[in-house]
Amino acid sequence: MAAEPGPDFRWGVLLRSSKLKKVQLPDGTFKLIEESTSRQDLELIHHIRDERMGIIVDSYKDIASAWQPGAKRPRFKHALVDLAAGYIDGIACLAVDRLTRRRDQVRPILNAMEEMGGRLFFLWDELDTASDDPDTELRLHELVARAEREAERTSRRYKLVAKHRAQKGLHHGSGRRAYGHSRDWRSLVDDEAGRLLEAATAVGEGKAVWTITREWNQNGVPTIGGGYRWHAATLRRMLTSPRMIGAREFEGALIRVEYMPPIVPEELWRKVRAKLLENPQKRGPRESRELTNIALCGICGLPLVAQIDRAGPVYICKKRPSQPGACGGIVILVSKLDAKVNEEVVAFLNDKQRATALLDQHKLVLQP
Repeated sequence: MAAEPGPDFRWGVLLRSSKLKKVQLPDGTFKLIEESTSRQDLELIHHIRDERMGIIVDSYKDIASAWQPGAKRPRFKHALVDLAAGYIDGIACLAVDRLTRRRDQVRPILNAMEEMGGRLFFLWDELDTASDDPDTELRLHELVARAEREAERTSRRYKLVAKHRAQKGLHHGSGRRAYGHSRDWRSLVDDEAGRLLEAATAVGEGKAVWTITREWNQNGVPTIGGGYRWHAATLRRMLTSPRMIGAREFEGALIRVEYMPPIVPEELWRKVRAKLLENPQKRGPRESRELTNIALCGICGLPLVAQIDRAGPVYICKKRPSQPGACGGIVILVSKLDAKVNEEVVAFLNDKQRATALLDQHKLVLQP
């Protein structure tokens, strides 16, 4: 181990980035409510402080699942780089499942810890690789195996619920009202449904989706969340959804939902769907900047994209097919964020120990 346990031990705390839920209040306004993950993570931070286990040098928040294969967890990678550079001495997590839920990742993680002389600590599981217990690695494997089984069971349960509802001809709700339909899906919201029908008719006649959303934004058409910014990807997703004809899709088949009234005639819907999915219209070159899909939103943790706004080029958290869960809560001038990142990069490169550790991971040589 690179450093001995004690009050001067330097920890990097691996946290789960907390999501913000938009909740509608009785007066019609909306409020962002933080989920409980941040409060749980405070338990870990307080424990390290109260037990005088060391000092917390940095925290690393990722929103991606520790079970999903191929999930992007850039902050976890940053923690490994800082460990290799000697910036931190160990990584602390609330529980093993915050680090990983896949058995095939245990050995590579342990290999990395052994190579770097690092330490792992999990509060809820009472597991510390600095202990003299010979069964520590075995317990870690068992805990990860249990977490993987729980994740697999949860996945199967959700799939069975979706299959059961599809077989019964029931909609698969997301917890919030769908634009154009009432909350119980049994009636239409006339002004919204009429707007969708007009949009579908216009697309069928050759009008571009982004032209429609631009007009809606100019005319102040409210979104389902109470905002006034429409995105072409959002409208495209609505117009191609089977709920436009009172149906849902499951395993490639259309299933009619008897109580769901259609918004668009089926013939028109199929024409629009073919235009938007099978032969989509193409725009000119999109605005692209250095940090596009690299900079992360500070609220939802998903990548930002660049676009031209009234204030000029901006990075924005934007819903799009590749990131449907984007919160839309961040807009920042390109010039300001680029300048800040340039400053941070220069500072990082001037710290030769940390820069060398990063290059070593990729087998590169830092020139004098």
